[in-house]
Amino acid sequence: MAFLSIHTMTGDADDLLARKQRHMDPVVERLAPRHGAILSITSATDEGIITVNLWQSAEGAAAFSREPEALQAQKDSGLPMPSSFQRFTDATVTCYRDTQG
Repeated sequence: MAFLSIHTMTGDADDLLARKQRHMDPVVERLAPRHGAILSITSATDEGIITVNLWQSAEGAAAFSREPEALQAQKDSGLPMPSSFQRFTDATVTCYRDTQG
């Protein structure tokens, strides 16, 4: 089973996305895979942004969140704490692909 986390941030979506892309994304893209990150999806919402993360395990997600560089990127971004955070430890993954090319 995979570990799924979903969190939202309230605020101006364009500003939140810009800060995430500038500060967090480069660090996440480099460090998260070694901790079992499978995918991350972020989208603007009417209230701010939502991010859905899929990890191989909750332990890997927790280890990533303790990485000093990830903690510094979060601090540098000035992003607010999530307004909601949900965790699901027994997520099932089904991947659909367009096999027609």
